[in-house]
Amino acid sequence: MPVKEKSATVQPATNGGKVPVVKLTKDRQKTPPPRRWLLPAVLAVVAVLLGSAAAWFGVAAAELRSSPAAANSALTDATATAEVKRQVTSAINAVFSYDHANIGKTEQAAKRLLTGSARAEYEQLIGTVKQQAPQQKLVLTTTVVSAGVVMLQGDRARLLVFADQRNVRSDTGEASYAGAQFAVDAVRAGDSWKISHLTIFSG
Repeated sequence: MPVKEKSATVQPATNGGKVPVVKLTKDRQKTPPPRRWLLPAVLAVVAVLLGSAAAWFGVAAAELRSSPAAANSALTDATATAEVKRQVTSAINAVFSYDHANIGKTEQAAKRLLTGSARAEYEQLIGTVKQQAPQQKLVLTTTVVSAGVVMLQGDRARLLVFADQRNVRSDTGEASYAGAQFAVDAVRAGDSWKISHLTIFSG
């Protein structure tokens, strides 16, 4: 730290030969020379930090590659991902489209494309439509507008699906529109993907 040094000035005696007056002048500071080693030291610290960060990212990447996420083929197998997306999209369009004049078509699609708990879940979801369709002559058309495969592991897949639904009364021509969001679990049986679990999120 700076060292303070006081200087004194002796003024000639002007008071009849008495002791000279000693007057202290303003303190002066002696400043040590600049520390030229400071910048190299800072750069050295930055280099150490960058090296540590690079090492941390390397370890994190290795952990990611060895984690269960690495087994998710949706991140690595574009062909398989596209195929499950195509089949599940087609299945949603088929089982959630309903024509009062051709009920059997939808029922056959449900038997072919649904399995496990999805069959009971589907009956619960579509029950109201099946009751109203004959009286109101309903035609329900579901069209998937977006689907994403969030998990694909072996013969199992999970998707998030967004669809538009158009409901028309053939007797009056009245139409209504709505959006639907599905969480879908699917399983592969041979070359076909079947829906095994369904959840619909209401807006």
